[in-house]
Amino acid sequence: MIGFAKSKRRTVRIKDMPLTLRPREKLFSYGANNLSDAELLAILLGTGSAKANAIKLGEKLLRQFPLSRLSEGNLQEFVRYPGVGMAKTARIAAALELGERLFAPSSVSKIIIRNAVDVISQVRDIAERRQEYLIVLYINARHELVLKEVVGMGSLNGLQITPKEIFSNALKTPCASIIVVHNHPSNDPAPSDADIHFTRKIHEAGEVMGIPMIDHIIVCKSGYYSFREDNLSNK
Repeated sequence: MIGFAKSKRRTVRIKDMPLTLRPREKLFSYGANNLSDAELLAILLGTGSAKANAIKLGEKLLRQFPLSRLSEGNLQEFVRYPGVGMAKTARIAAALELGERLFAPSSVSKIIIRNAVDVISQVRDIAERRQEYLIVLYINARHELVLKEVVGMGSLNGLQITPKEIFSNALKTPCASIIVVHNHPSNDPAPSDADIHFTRKIHEAGEVMGIPMIDHIIVCKSGYYSFREDNLSNK
């Protein structure tokens, strides 16, 4: 009887696969959402092992560590897994952490604005500038900072800022109110006649639009001035 030696199954390398089946090429052609979990994991792994290409290795990993539990896996378990090691484990762990941060409860990164002190912490950098900056903070109904925007640079007289420029972003965001801030390079936070006129104009426009300006704050190295604290916008 003639014996036949068992042939070893040859591992198909990803670079030998048709372009349409390679994970990276599929991602760029069809988008990441059209890749399987194993294909996405294969991209993170980069390479496979002597016995399995990156896709097969990804499939094996997912059988042992289902996607719902992948982030719970012990790093040492991944490191010891055949064909993985430290470098691939590090890439997987980094990708999982980025996902965790992206979808972490928003309360972790919320900035709450309730008073002038909270505002100052967000615009401290302009206090010592030699040029005037006009910044608008857009606040939602929960006092959370939605957007901080530099609307203009220069004196209020020279800028000729209109309510449209102030409120344009308020209409695009879930904004309930705004706070206007500008700096005085003179190091005197007291409002000028132009500041008072500007504040009243924006305050009135906000009342009409239903997006009130709850404060206008002037900052400088020596301190700050709050129209809300002085109630000047209503005088």
